[in-house]
Amino acid sequence: MAMGKVATIVLQMARKLAEDVVRLGRVRDAGKPKTFPHFREIRGAYLDIQGLIFSIQERLDVAGKELPENFPQWVIRQKLTAIAHFTDISYAFVSDPPLALTSSLGAFDVLLAEQKAFGETLNAFDMMLMEAGIDDKTADELDATRTKIEHILGMIETLLQNSPKVLEEF
Repeated sequence: MAMGKVATIVLQMARKLAEDVVRLGRVRDAGKPKTFPHFREIRGAYLDIQGLIFSIQERLDVAGKELPENFPQWVIRQKLTAIAHFTDISYAFVSDPPLALTSSLGAFDVLLAEQKAFGETLNAFDMMLMEAGIDDKTADELDATRTKIEHILGMIETLLQNSPKVLEEF
């Protein structure tokens, strides 16, 4: 029996997702982003991964029975892996930020966005662990990611207090 169009598209999206998550891991392994624009570029790639995951998850109900049995858990594991990679990158960057992150006018907005995103991630983290059916060893590794997210939120709070506010009136 031929696979339905939606299932075929979802599997193609899953291949791209796997490639993108591996690429993000390579970026993490390459070391701390040196500049604020480089960090923004990495952040953009991470947000694209999150968007792709959302698109895949939106189509799961339609394609569900034609996909491999553990496909939804695989998608959540990819999401957790991407979060772990980006958390490592963000932690390295925010813990030793270049001057541009603390003094450029666009930095405040990016810091606020990161604070909101990491806060939401932290709130959804335990639910994702349960949905992914993660083993204890992996859960322990991801617990380190949760701790890093908490530290990032603290560091962002400090940076926000010290970075220039957006000009709202002249």
